[in-house]
Amino acid sequence: MTDRKKQIKELVFFLLYISGFVFLCSRLVVHQPAYIFWDTMLCPPDEADRYLIPRFIFEHGRLPFGWEDEVGISGYGGSYAYLPGLSYVFMGWAIKFASLFTELETRYIFAARMVNLLMGVVSASFVWALAKRLFKDRPAAKLLPVMFMYLPQMIFIFSYVNLDACGIMSIVIMSYFLLAMGQDGVSFKNSAGFAAGAVFCLLSYYNCYAIFPGSVLYFIYLFVEKKDGKLRLKFKDMMKYGCFILLICLIGAGWWFIRSAALNNGDFLGLASLKAQQLKDRARVGLVIEPAPRDKGVGFFEFLATPGLFFWLFISFVADYGATILHTTKPYYLVFAAVFAAGLAALIITYVTGAVCRRREAGKTDKVSGNVSSVPAADKAGSIGLPYSLMLICGIIFNFGLWMFYAYAMDFQRQGRYVLPSALALFIFICSGYDRISLPEKFKKYEKLKTPLIYGIAVLLILLCLYFIFTKAIPAYADFTLLS
Repeated sequence: MTDRKKQIKELVFFLLYISGFVFLCSRLVVHQPAYIFWDTMLCPPDEADRYLIPRFIFEHGRLPFGWEDEVGISGYGGSYAYLPGLSYVFMGWAIKFASLFTELETRYIFAARMVNLLMGVVSASFVWALAKRLFKDRPAAKLLPVMFMYLPQMIFIFSYVNLDACGIMSIVIMSYFLLAMGQDGVSFKNSAGFAAGAVFCLLSYYNCYAIFPGSVLYFIYLFVEKKDGKLRLKFKDMMKYGCFILLICLIGAGWWFIRSAALNNGDFLGLASLKAQQLKDRARVGLVIEPAPRDKGVGFFEFLATPGLFFWLFISFVADYGATILHTTKPYYLVFAAVFAAGLAALIITYVTGAVCRRREAGKTDKVSGNVSSVPAADKAGSIGLPYSLMLICGIIFNFGLWMFYAYAMDFQRQGRYVLPSALALFIFICSGYDRISLPEKFKKYEKLKTPLIYGIAVLLILLCLYFIFTKAIPAYADFTLLS
């Protein structure tokens, strides 16, 4: 196949992938109910209270401080306005634009939701480019974008008013530019791209901050070189690009934390102020919230043994719409579990066998070059690099750690959206597992089935997504659709 035909084929696949995501996500944008139907649990979680902030920005032309009654969380107390929320600014502008053509509140809700849909399109584009860098022209380069963007819960996240969408987008952007730095070298272009993603991350959900520790360590690693048999850190170059990134972050996101500290007596994160406002509001209405497990004297390991904790976490990681009430049968989720487990198992097996083969080959070196005479095919295929892998693992660990701390010490939540920031890293490993599959010599004739297998998994994931949205979600929304 000529390069021209390959480019056209690639473009067709990309357009189908993007248009499919937009079609499915837009169905949720217009069909799922909003706060107008206050008596149904089919409304997206917390959207009613989050929508108050872009609505306030539209009406007043400024950010709320947090203590205004107009942005208060009904019953529960406090306000999301105490926390970063760059998405709300874009949504306020979107509502302003919509107001030029209509005064219907439902259309304002559509406008606000469309901001997150557009962030989904940006995320989908960067995931596609990231997969291309990781897997080149191999089938896994198509599987990763499909697995990530067509996860039913991911489509849900990009379809209503929240900050999760901005956080997911930022993680994808940062991961892409870090990989670009590792492959192409650190440059001002890649640094600016990473910094832009970091700004979105800083002004989104705090649980998305889990990507920063690993990113910093990976960035430092990129400036380590071996010279004269010794490791050396290119400190000046690291500082040049590091300060450039830091400057963009300070300009793009620093203003929020300075503003928060000025308004809330030094509380630059806004968490203490939010907690104080919640206690004040709850005392006024006499609301008592169930204490977190730690406050009830539950031990941490006892908390981890809570019946159904990880089961429901996985369910709502895959597909659980509305206020975590719209899910489907267990076999549906078992298929996802099998796909994920098989990919991870393949990765572990090929890594272990590759390590064994390397040890066996250690003494068999080329007499001229002194290099290892051969490297197992499974060890070469789909390699994402140990440092980049460690960065991804670090992000997963920190994200799960933040969720466990929040659920144990602050507010017991089993919602999978809290660990969705780990999805990209997890799916990279799963797709790497499928990509690295290599059979023993006597079974090599079956290895040609790997390509249809990977494409078949991608098709299966799309069909599962279509099934959930069109047989579970849309019918459930029928009596509450905003279109009416």
